[in-house]
Amino acid sequence: MFSSAGTSITVHKDAAWKESWRQFRDTSPVMQRLFSLKETYNESENPLISTARSISDRVTGFFAENETARVIKKFREMDPSFQLEPFLRDLREYILPEVLDAYVKGDVETLKLWLSDAQFHVYAALAQQYTTAGLKSDGRILDIRNVDVTHARMLEPGDIPVFVVTCRSQEVHVYRNAKTNELAAGMEDKVQLVTYAIGMTRIPEDVNNPETRGWRLIELQKAGRDYI
Repeated sequence: MFSSAGTSITVHKDAAWKESWRQFRDTSPVMQRLFSLKETYNESENPLISTARSISDRVTGFFAENETARVIKKFREMDPSFQLEPFLRDLREYILPEVLDAYVKGDVETLKLWLSDAQFHVYAALAQQYTTAGLKSDGRILDIRNVDVTHARMLEPGDIPVFVVTCRSQEVHVYRNAKTNELAAGMEDKVQLVTYAIGMTRIPEDVNNPETRGWRLIELQKAGRDYI
């Protein structure tokens, strides 16, 4: 669980373009639908990924194709070996399992590797509420599926490439007393179906980092409901 001790945060040079990301997220109809997540569970059992694809399918033509090509080109400038399919495989098999598991378990050290400075502050503020109440998170991820890149965007200034990634997971959320380890909130046999919308970029100077290879989550939004 998050602790105020030993949590110095490195600023990953996101100050210059985070306002550009905010404007893109808040003004684009596609991004508003994804990152608000308000209507996710008002649409029968249809997963968000289907909604995202139906919207994205209408955002076609030269501009959309050109934007995606620019983003992929920028990622290849950082790493000439970059290909979309291996990246999706890494998302499914390594990045998302590690990040989401850390998120539900309160693994601050792992999250500091993957989250941008701004997003880490969001997580830390939420986690601190549980710490203050004497609780620690002890959740777990059961399944991650429907992983896809639904949008691509170049942010100014600096031509920062961003992928918007969506996925769904099955999760168990429980909180324990930090001193006694006794169950304090949640149910160990209650599963939540959670939808994520994630903004991802890559930090050029960190491409050779053996753990993250430079990938950074600049925003992570989620919505969930009881499933089992």
